[in-house]
Amino acid sequence: MATKGRKTVISAEDNKIGGFNVYRDDKNRPVYLNRRTNIGYVLSDKTKPFRTLSSRFYIGGVAMIFSFMFDLPIWLCVLIGVIACGVMEYKFLQFLNTLPQIPNFKPASRTSRLDAEAALDTNKIITKIVLFLLLAILIVLNAYQHKFTGIVLGLNWLFSVFACIFCIYEIRALLLHNKNK
Repeated sequence: MATKGRKTVISAEDNKIGGFNVYRDDKNRPVYLNRRTNIGYVLSDKTKPFRTLSSRFYIGGVAMIFSFMFDLPIWLCVLIGVIACGVMEYKFLQFLNTLPQIPNFKPASRTSRLDAEAALDTNKIITKIVLFLLLAILIVLNAYQHKFTGIVLGLNWLFSVFACIFCIYEIRALLLHNKNK
């Protein structure tokens, strides 16, 4: 976000941010609302670090999956995932402390994650669709190639279903993107 004279100019990156607790204030700036403290954090010019840190739970899940690939016991894989989530949560809280705060924030409007995804370029959305679909297929193929059984096979199918759900989500974003053009 930049200031031009007295008017605030919203950057294209600011329009590409959304999620569960991301709202717009009266100046149309993206603001993260901490529901426990009712404090808003202005995200302008800090959208890239916010996107990374807001994916902290996904990163913990990925850490758990990757640690399982090294034939570690399940309890250790879960512990690694929890530690990764904890570290990312700590970094997220540190990041929030660097942002301008709005006490008792009252949101003007909400930006859904779907709207934020639809604001991306068409090529990026199509790439995500293809990658999620390939991920879903490769997870299942890998499970059968390694002859997984029981819980591990079930988890592979579960992750494959999640990848398909994300693929459908990206297709919805693409349709919304094309509708908004």
